[in-house]
Amino acid sequence: TPVGMFFGLVLTGWTMWKSSGGQMDMFVDPASAAVVLGGSICALLVQLPLSNVLSGLKVAIKTFKAKLMPPAELIGIIVDASDTARKGSVLALEKVHIEDEFLAKMIRFLVDGYAPEAINDLIDLEIFMVQERHANGKAIFDGMGEFCPAFGMIGTVIGLVVIMANLSDPNAIGPGIAVALITTLYGSFFANLFFIPMSKKLKFRSDQELVNMEIVKQGVNSIINGENPRAIKTKLASFISPRDRETVED
Repeated sequence: TPVGMFFGLVLTGWTMWKSSGGQMDMFVDPASAAVVLGGSICALLVQLPLSNVLSGLKVAIKTFKAKLMPPAELIGIIVDASDTARKGSVLALEKVHIEDEFLAKMIRFLVDGYAPEAINDLIDLEIFMVQERHANGKAIFDGMGEFCPAFGMIGTVIGLVVIMANLSDPNAIGPGIAVALITTLYGSFFANLFFIPMSKKLKFRSDQELVNMEIVKQGVNSIINGENPRAIKTKLASFISPRDRETVED
């Protein structure tokens, strides 16, 4: 994400510099930025409650920073746990250290004697709440990605109004054209380099986390049913690519 944004800024800045002959100040217009970003933020606050915006930003930041365990590694841990439970008992899992927080929580419920139905209900609830939190965070970036081009067009209309109202004054036409074009530039730039890609990236990371949670669900149920570790490995390997399956087998 930082690499893509950095080179996007560099390439756009280089194009501006080359096309303007080094006069980069012609692309700087605080009023246009205020219309695009300020207007988009205001529209977002109209669309969503402030509490949702703040909590959604926290969830988005946490999701981007989170380091998810690779599915192949998670499957290996589940298979080892199932082997431990099969050789001893479910209670033997109490002494097993499990790095994945969600899997560790479900194993703890299993050790504590929770009914299989109760464990599945807890897993489904956790999955549902993760989907809700991530959807709330994604709504923020979706909204900004939608509003920025719209407010860019509003700035363009403002610039055209200035031009049409001052056709007899050549000195007023230039600033009007500048506002009309720069606001469109700002709206497209912020939407397509920042907000829309961030929304897509958040969905991608969310999907990754949900796949891991589904692996945990299937694995815990297999342990509950006392399935053979080899059969569990084969079942859970369906979640990952053939190349990664070789890693699990190793």
